[in-house]
Amino acid sequence: MSYMPGFGRLRTAMTATLLALSPTAALSQTPWSSAGPAGHSPMGVMGDHTHGAGEWMASIMYSRVSMSGLRDGSSDVTTDEAWADYRMVPLSMEMDMIMPHLMWAPSDRVTLMAMAMWMDHRMDVRMANDLMAGHGGMPGMPGMDFHNMTHEVSGWADTEVSALVSVYEGERRRSHLHLGVGIPTGSITASDDRMVPEHSRLGYPMQFGSGSWEARPGATFLLQTDRVSWGAQAVGVVRLNENNEGWRRGPEATGNVWAMLRGNAWASPGARLALRRWGNVSGADPALDPTISPENDTDLQGGTRLSGMLALNLQVPTGFLRGHRLNIEGGAPLLESLDGPQMSRDWTVNVGWEYAF
Repeated sequence: MSYMPGFGRLRTAMTATLLALSPTAALSQTPWSSAGPAGHSPMGVMGDHTHGAGEWMASIMYSRVSMSGLRDGSSDVTTDEAWADYRMVPLSMEMDMIMPHLMWAPSDRVTLMAMAMWMDHRMDVRMANDLMAGHGGMPGMPGMDFHNMTHEVSGWADTEVSALVSVYEGERRRSHLHLGVGIPTGSITASDDRMVPEHSRLGYPMQFGSGSWEARPGATFLLQTDRVSWGAQAVGVVRLNENNEGWRRGPEATGNVWAMLRGNAWASPGARLALRRWGNVSGADPALDPTISPENDTDLQGGTRLSGMLALNLQVPTGFLRGHRLNIEGGAPLLESLDGPQMSRDWTVNVGWEYAF
């Protein structure tokens, strides 16, 4: 029986080795952590993490979205094809957004979040000459009854306040719920005074807000391994009332999944898939004639889009800038189906700074 002590030590060593190689065991050794550049999601995901009691985080994000061409379903529609049915057809559009963002945790379980957005919209359109004030005061090319022009408007969009409530934490996993409210601070009456008064109101995509109070529920699940921080999030938007102009944007649902590589104190590359579905407008703004432009048609505002994004999170680990983060993200649609003719998206870039204290 003298072999038994040696066998016992061997069995103990083998058991420890198997446990170390077990994914479940590896997860149980360390709690989930937001430390390092991989501890946060790509910049385009909001409310991806919570904070400890008394902690604050300030951030600001700049985003640009570029759009061009028209699509009906998954098929392209030419400008000339759309022009056969409308007197104003969108050609291209750029949307710039600056979003200040503040988070504060009154307790370990609850993190409060507030976000505002400043928007700048620019849309190039082909327009019939008689839609201009003065009826033809800006003639097009010789022999043409249209010209190209640019609509540009800017202002504050809707504001969101939310509570992020932790529901589980442990074994390198964490999950929390989103309890958000959208406040209708954005304009829904943006106009171009160069056009004849009866058609000066700009279409639904050019308006900054919904004009409605919104419920914004959601949930986020986070998982870490030694090499990767994973995340998944689902968020919805439900408009609770018809706005003062007599219409209501359709419901929205957005799903994100992402992965950020761990292990470097300065930088973490990653990727994200974003799926968004948004509905058509109910009711109608009496100032928008749906026969003038597809941008004015309540039945041509919905769609589905799957986008692929590449991300890079940077963080200063030491020195007087310790903890400051710079996050960069860019991508384009992989699949897109629109209730159209409707403007198609080309690409998106997000750049942001974050600091927790």
